[in-house]
Amino acid sequence: MRTTATFGPVLLALGVAIGACSDATGPEPRQPGQLNIVRLASTAPPLLANSVTFTACRGSGVEGRLFYDNGSGGEGEEFAKLKIDSNTLLRRPDGTLFGPDECVDITMSVPDPTKLEIELQPAGLVFNAAKPAELKIEYAEAEGITDDIEAQLAIWRQESPGQPYTRLGTLILDDLDEAEAELLGFSRYALSY
Repeated sequence: MRTTATFGPVLLALGVAIGACSDATGPEPRQPGQLNIVRLASTAPPLLANSVTFTACRGSGVEGRLFYDNGSGGEGEEFAKLKIDSNTLLRRPDGTLFGPDECVDITMSVPDPTKLEIELQPAGLVFNAAKPAELKIEYAEAEGITDDIEAQLAIWRQESPGQPYTRLGTLILDDLDEAEAELLGFSRYALSY
């Protein structure tokens, strides 16, 4: 689904509800070689760091972010953001439920700094379907994004390297050059077409 910021928050909320309400929607899974993962332009600034670790706790919200370098060793434009709400954490990778105020360390990493691909750990973490995690990937620094390609963009999930990718319900905010999807668990995610 494509929308622009000019349609206002009501359309945005409706788009999120319709376009990103499931962790696995859309076409059949694709093998890694059948998917075009968006690449960064050669002129894109380097990432400030290829990974970030933060602590998420049941009962409080938190956001993890990856940034481009601003040219002076500081935070530039945002590369990706992961939002965890106060009721997002549901089960640990071993299947046990999170209790009130229990926490987990979360790591966002970029396996290949030339691609718009994020790996989230710990694998096997499960989120509340009523309050999923929200992943946002910025693509303003991508190469070759035409209107035709932008119309096909989506965030795709890969359980582990080498396995097929599954398309997620994705909201494309073309005026902001960003893609957003709701996540029910952790693995690898790529902005692709």
